[in-house]
Amino acid sequence: MRRRGLDLRLVPPAAAAWATAGVLVARPEAGWWCAAVSGLLAVAAVVIGFRGRRRLAGSAALTIAAIGLAAAATAVAAPLRHPPELDERASGHSVAVLATVDSGTRAAAGAPFGGGDRVSFHATAVEVDVGRAHIGGRIPVLVYSMRGAHEPRIGERVHMSGTAKTSAPEDDVALTLYADSWREEAPPPAWLGWADGLRTRFGTATAQLPGDGGELLPGLVIGDETRVGADLDASMKAASLSHLTAVSGSNCAVIIAGLLALAAAVGLPRGWRVVAALVGLAGFVVLVTPGASVLRAAVMASIVVLGTALGRPGRALPALALAVLVLLMQNPWLARDYGFALSVVATAALLVLAPPLAARLERWLPRWLALGLSVPIAAQLACQPVLVLLNPTVPVYGVVANVLAEPAAPVATVIGLIGCLLVPLSTAFAAPLLWAAWAPAAWIAGIARTSTTLPAAALPWPAGIAGFGLAVVLTVAVVVVIARPSTARGRRARGAVAGASALLIVVALALQAGPAVAARATTPRDWVVGLCDIGQGDAIVLHDGASYGLIDTGPEPKALTACMRQLGIRRLDLLVLTHYDADHVGGLGAVAGMVSTAVIGTPPPGDAAADRRVDELHRHGVSTRFGQRGDEGSLGGLRWQVLWPDGAHPDMSTSNEGGVTLEVEGHGIRMLFLADLDEKAQDAILAEGALPRIDIVKVAHHGSADQSARLYGLIRARLGLISCGLGNSYGHPTAKLLGLLRAAGTQPARTDLEGMVLVTAHAGSLALWTHKKAADAALWTPARR
Repeated sequence: MRRRGLDLRLVPPAAAAWATAGVLVARPEAGWWCAAVSGLLAVAAVVIGFRGRRRLAGSAALTIAAIGLAAAATAVAAPLRHPPELDERASGHSVAVLATVDSGTRAAAGAPFGGGDRVSFHATAVEVDVGRAHIGGRIPVLVYSMRGAHEPRIGERVHMSGTAKTSAPEDDVALTLYADSWREEAPPPAWLGWADGLRTRFGTATAQLPGDGGELLPGLVIGDETRVGADLDASMKAASLSHLTAVSGSNCAVIIAGLLALAAAVGLPRGWRVVAALVGLAGFVVLVTPGASVLRAAVMASIVVLGTALGRPGRALPALALAVLVLLMQNPWLARDYGFALSVVATAALLVLAPPLAARLERWLPRWLALGLSVPIAAQLACQPVLVLLNPTVPVYGVVANVLAEPAAPVATVIGLIGCLLVPLSTAFAAPLLWAAWAPAAWIAGIARTSTTLPAAALPWPAGIAGFGLAVVLTVAVVVVIARPSTARGRRARGAVAGASALLIVVALALQAGPAVAARATTPRDWVVGLCDIGQGDAIVLHDGASYGLIDTGPEPKALTACMRQLGIRRLDLLVLTHYDADHVGGLGAVAGMVSTAVIGTPPPGDAAADRRVDELHRHGVSTRFGQRGDEGSLGGLRWQVLWPDGAHPDMSTSNEGGVTLEVEGHGIRMLFLADLDEKAQDAILAEGALPRIDIVKVAHHGSADQSARLYGLIRARLGLISCGLGNSYGHPTAKLLGLLRAAGTQPARTDLEGMVLVTAHAGSLALWTHKKAADAALWTPARR
């Protein structure tokens, strides 16, 4: 059967509006000029159309009109989103904000606070007061706040005070608020309160489900990813499966099909069936919260359903283009939203690229397999240019992972959604359904984790615009190869394009991967201790034979994951969390699923964030114990013992002064890891008894000035490891610390200047390897604040 041609009439207007909005959100002052010029040109195109060539003139008029509408929408919205006086009066000042909450809260470990349990959420401010100045509008705000007993609910009107920072006009938020306090002014509307209650009950019910399946199920059903750990999240992204937890077209299709079938079963007439489907879809959007991909899918689905109800069953591609136009008119800033772009591009690929790709694959494969492969291949090809802007890698096993995981997704979604709706009636009645939905969710998580442990799971790709451009060229080349007719000339053209594309890929990968491969080839494999280059924080690796240990996890998961992959570490036999500052435990999610045993610091009383870290380890089945002086154990052939904290000093048992301090011995050397101990705690260790001669010392607190000259002078280490971030605002390492090392004859090794640091030891001799080279004079130069 011959395929009907694609209806592309609305694609140029949608693309033109998208490009216009993407440019003008950064220059909204030009919006009215662009709208006026576009209006004149559109009228001219219509006039020309009356004189002939009506089809071409009509298409041009429609496209120019779309440009004008996008420009006008941007010009209208900009003063409300980002009032002119906002930058001058609010940025850097204390403000009072009256706003409506737009999203649920999320953990915000990297937020600029001095500690504690932090959350972030989005809101729309209608009033911003700076002293006596009053700024009104509809200002999108990102709020960072300390977690309290009561968290803001979507739709709730809140009054907040704190310090404000404005953003560029093109950013998705106009204001970032570091809130000191907030209070409820008005509860959410009843329909939003219903959805919030249902989400909460469903989250509580699924929290009882074990492992990765329990974490992933709320995301598959209602798009709630708050319980997905950082390590599972990284695995889902690396396996190209993260789209499964972003509610989109497939979820909306399931909702509409189910409601239409149910309405037909109870005998409703056609018109009422459509109304029931649209009302149910609206309720679903409220339940899952209207993110960019949700809105795109819901608007597109509504257009298709309404067209069918009016006796004009529309095609999917025009519906997609019209949905893009509608949403950009409502919010031009979606033009720069990665989630929106990925949703649109992936949907377009399924409509345009997957069918001919399946037809090509059917020449060599069974039809069912060709269809199964064409969908993820098309989506991956189309989305890759956008994805490389977020993460410049190409997932090698992404297509296979999707083929294996996608059949399980609708099963988990449908069963889980029914269970979600039943939870308010009876948790016990819903439990069997939730367990049934848990199984496919666990399967998807298992696919994600397995695919990321395979060799060469991700290939490096050029970053930035160059990588984007290269990915676009290759995607277009693949489309040309697929679309060319099966003639002798077409086959020659496909061969030429395929050959040129292959050559381009090889050259790009060689240029991108060459330095990484060379570094990997020169990286010593028999290293004993090393510093991961994770910025301002600590992540220290230990190694002997097939055994690996990690002391602290750095400030965030991404950098630690990169370090683990570079060193080929897939399992940790020992994890030590010295204390609970964010720069030491922020990356825990990247490795919690790799750990068997952990020695951890004692959480400060009432520190909910620290307690949450301990709970995270327990959820992953990690055996934990609080480190105290005298504890000891082994890691391969290395012997370790805890020197600090000591129960005799309860005033120094938590936080920096109570950081778990290790002495490690093996390969003829002794190593001392001082966590973030201050001078008082270091002297207290000396008071417990003389330390032996140390060969390698991990300098305390990233090289701060709060150090014990006595300790460094007594241990006289040969090498001092300093983990700190380049250009950090603390001035680490300090002149005082470097002076202590010089006086003790200790050579510094610094991650801020040398990147990753690895040390090998053979019969007491040391060899140092660093990712980057730094002059000796630079190593002895203190950092500037």
